[in-house]
Amino acid sequence: MKRNRLTAEHGIMRDFSLEIPERRLHMRLGYTRKTAIVPENMREMIQDERKSLIRLARAQSIFRVMDYEETNKHPIFARAKKVALCICTIGSEVEDRCADLMRRNEMVRSLILDSLGSEAAEAVAAQSDERLAIQAREENLWPSKRFSPGYGQWNIQEQRYLFQALPAQDIGVSLSSSCMMIPRKSVSFRINFYADKSLSTRRIR
Repeated sequence: MKRNRLTAEHGIMRDFSLEIPERRLHMRLGYTRKTAIVPENMREMIQDERKSLIRLARAQSIFRVMDYEETNKHPIFARAKKVALCICTIGSEVEDRCADLMRRNEMVRSLILDSLGSEAAEAVAAQSDERLAIQAREENLWPSKRFSPGYGQWNIQEQRYLFQALPAQDIGVSLSSSCMMIPRKSVSFRINFYADKSLSTRRIR
């Protein structure tokens, strides 16, 4: 797997796997029990829309790692030596296809593809997170778990700070006045890099 080395400036990551585990997708579609039987016609539609996802998704993320002194000094960054900021997306074409399916009254296909898109955006975030965490360890620092604006003490309004710190337009992502990302299948997060291992909230081998 290719991995971009972190720099003081921003960088873009690509080459993501969008292989969504069947179990995760089935749960999103309401088949929550392990014993649930997914009808054959549903399985066929899932396979069709998996192909649509691979064809339409434009998976990429933009990131920046900065010293604490370069941040906006929000309390959430306290005691971090460095902070990694990241915005991930699969682009807008999956959403456009979902909307087109809805217009054609193909509601189930639209739901399947929308669910695949949500899982794909999360997969891009998880893989970006992993690459950033590996780089932290290569710098002898200890990464926290990733957190997105809107969780805990990091208000959703802090999305504006991420979009000031990162040129998200380079990967086709913008921010609405209500701090929602466009395209919708996008994820933003931060990771604190600590010099002290005991401050890390991540289970590290």
